[in-house]
Amino acid sequence: MPQTTIDARNLTKRYADGQAQLLAVHDISLQAMPGESIAIMGPSGCGKSTLLRMIGLSMKPTSGSLLLQGRPAPENDKDRSAWRNRMFGFIPQDYAILEDEPAWANVAIPMEYAKPGIKRAERKQRATAALEQVGLASKARRMPGQLSGGERQRIAIARATVMHPAIIIADEPTAALDTHTADTIMTMLLAQCRQGATLILATHDPRVAAQCDTTLTMRDGAFI
Repeated sequence: MPQTTIDARNLTKRYADGQAQLLAVHDISLQAMPGESIAIMGPSGCGKSTLLRMIGLSMKPTSGSLLLQGRPAPENDKDRSAWRNRMFGFIPQDYAILEDEPAWANVAIPMEYAKPGIKRAERKQRATAALEQVGLASKARRMPGQLSGGERQRIAIARATVMHPAIIIADEPTAALDTHTADTIMTMLLAQCRQGATLILATHDPRVAAQCDTTLTMRDGAFI
């Protein structure tokens, strides 16, 4: 039987809020296989982003366990950072585009962390190839301010996939995009699944969720 890419068991996250404890995520379990796409739906503040951050190793759970490709997620920050750079591609809600760098340099950023020995010329070549996959090779030298919202989102996708990660984490990847552009973005993300990547995305859009293999709904920090 194939090994799970993600095996999260009973993940819980509490925040200190003065004298009180805020329960952001409660007892969440989730398993995902290579090539699988999972949409997580729910209202703002229900815990979707917190869950994505825990799975993506940028936040430690208060309790629970997380296996990634069959191995327990590391505890120390250095190892967590190394795993994050090697295993994940991230598409944040705000795109996180560097405005003073051209498109190709934005896409090349993960290489600087995962493989710092790669020379600039090779980084540029790989980044341009990733941009070609999302239809932006001709705009590799453009600055972000010269690009549309949909094109900026494509840069974020190219950056998330340039290192061929095992897991893609996308937080509202189609928010504020028109229907046609949103469908194009989803086609690109699901193409990564066909190449073996696992996709976990948070969305408010039922049309987006319907394109994934599985849809899970959160409310008040838990699946319903």
